[in-house]
Amino acid sequence: MSWLSLVIAFCLVGTSAVANAENNPTAPAQVKGAEAPARIITAKPAAQSVTLTGFTRARAEIKLISEVAGRCLEVDAEVGDLIGKNGVFARLDATFTKLELENNLVEQSRLKSRLTYLEKDLKRTRTLVARKSQAQAKLDSEEQQFDQARLQLRALAVQEKTLRERISRHIIKAPVGWQVMERKVEPAQWVAAGVEVGRVGDFRTLLVPLALTPEEYGALNSLQKVSLKIPATGREIPARIYRVSPAFDPDTRKINLDLAIEDSLANKRGGLRAELTLDLPDPSGAVWVPTFAVSQRYQEFWLQRADGKKVRVMVLGPGPEPDTLRVTSPEVSPGQRFRLQTP
Repeated sequence: MSWLSLVIAFCLVGTSAVANAENNPTAPAQVKGAEAPARIITAKPAAQSVTLTGFTRARAEIKLISEVAGRCLEVDAEVGDLIGKNGVFARLDATFTKLELENNLVEQSRLKSRLTYLEKDLKRTRTLVARKSQAQAKLDSEEQQFDQARLQLRALAVQEKTLRERISRHIIKAPVGWQVMERKVEPAQWVAAGVEVGRVGDFRTLLVPLALTPEEYGALNSLQKVSLKIPATGREIPARIYRVSPAFDPDTRKINLDLAIEDSLANKRGGLRAELTLDLPDPSGAVWVPTFAVSQRYQEFWLQRADGKKVRVMVLGPGPEPDTLRVTSPEVSPGQRFRLQTP
């Protein structure tokens, strides 16, 4: 074969290879500059951050009421102080009640002595009656006296308990560990029965009352961890749902609930501003996509579907993650698939 025949055969083989590549698009690209496969992304629903504000308060508070009348001897706690381990807030003068108790104890001692004598006398009379040396009527009389003395002793024992209880009511107590919120009594002041002498609250657990819409309440329940920001301390602390009211508020049409803060803040008190941030679905139906999925042409923005169709969108701003955008369009909804554009 001549060299001219070899050149013609080589040219025919090259032409056939190019024709086969053009007729078979699924074959691997051999031509320099061929397009790479398109990358597909999924549009995610955009969220709108809502910040709810509340103010801390004590978990519970009670009024301290004097159950008896008397003159105040001392007040053991000032406003802001913690109630000590003995639980005493104030003491009232119980001198006369103590004197009544002392007289009661003397009467009990006298009756106990009389019962001892009557019991011995009763044994002797029973012996004489058994020997027919004493009348039955005398035995009955002595048994009656013994029973009456015993009943009087029991009545005095009940009176003793009453007096001791009354003396204890002269000590105005409050729950241990609670803080004094208000003090309305001073030493040497006369306190009438039923008068409020102070107010204490449990600040070991702080509550933050909030009113939430059903959508906000649903977002709160979906959180794995609830946290509140306290601007006064610059901290974000954990919280939990303490209670939810089942009642319907016709004025606000919202759900009333309390969040509990049990974190060891340096200074737990009422009136601390607390902020709860919730992510709610964007009411406009916006989605967020990577920045490279959006192309711009003549002041208009476009997304390209996975099938190649282009959709015009409006850019609302940056998305929740770096290099993302919030976009909206009547033709775009969460879960739809779009192509990433080549940067």
